Amino acid sequence: MLGKRESLKLNKFTLLDKHAKYIFIIPGLVVLIILIAYPMIYLVSLALSRYDLALMDKPVFCGGSNFTSLLTDPYFLFSLKNTLVLAAGAVVLEFGLGLVLALVLNERLRGGKIFRVLFIIPMMIPPIVVGLNFRLIYDPFGPLNFLSEMMGFEKINWLGSSLPAKLAIILTDTWQWSPFMFIILLAGLQSIPDYLYEAAKIDGASGIRVFLYITWPMLIPTAAVALIIRVIEALKLFDIIYMLTYGGPSGATETLSLWIYRLAFRFGNMGYASATAFVMFLILSVVCLVLIKGTGLEKRLEWGKE
Repeated sequence: MLGKRESLKLNKFTLLDKHAKYIFIIPGLVVLIILIAYPMIYLVSLALSRYDLALMDKPVFCGGSNFTSLLTDPYFLFSLKNTLVLAAGAVVLEFGLGLVLALVLNERLRGGKIFRVLFIIPMMIPPIVVGLNFRLIYDPFGPLNFLSEMMGFEKINWLGSSLPAKLAIILTDTWQWSPFMFIILLAGLQSIPDYLYEAAKIDGASGIRVFLYITWPMLIPTAAVALIIRVIEALKLFDIIYMLTYGGPSGATETLSLWIYRLAFRFGNMGYASATAFVMFLILSVVCLVLIKGTGLEKRLEWGKE
């Protein structure tokens, strides 16, 4: 029989083993609270206050007046519309281009590894640097208009007109972040078992049928994750717009991120900026939930109940 001391030690180890999962979670939970929970609580407190940074006064509680003003603010709605248009255009192009590149380079081609390395280089460049370089490319006397004139086309004021400016931002973002889609989708393609393709080949299935009934269904979870990540980032787009157009011309490329920046650090209206940021957070959350439900990602990854 075990002695009293040995019995106490055994009970202690049993207790530790039973609650080990909670003990290991604590460090991560503390970091999560410091980096996410506290800033979010502070953001909400500022959103419910009147706080003028220029006057250096203390925040004064004003209830939901900031949110009421926000919902009737035409500039907020205009910025939201621009944000959705630019994000949708960029993500659609990035996903399409990334999928095509992934399908091509998933085949065993000569020099395929070299191309994979080359395609991910744009993603490594800081967005500020990308924006500055493309600003020179889109310049009226830049290389893009020079090539257009050589081909017999007229110059385009890329950053000085509404539609060309939006297109310029979408193309720039697509150039930088298509490699991200490419990497994620290529990883998804390589995780599909080969025996499925071998069975389809034996049955005489065409390439289109193989893609529709094997590749795409198996790729949906990976594609959903890639889309969610890129949609979140695209809706927060700031750096490239700041360098290319600064929201111009005449607010045509003004997004929520840029509008929040102006409110907070140019006009000093921290309360209103915080309310706008919180509403933007809610919009991002709703978009993510729609994507998760729409793609069936929750069920596929067995997050939900069986």
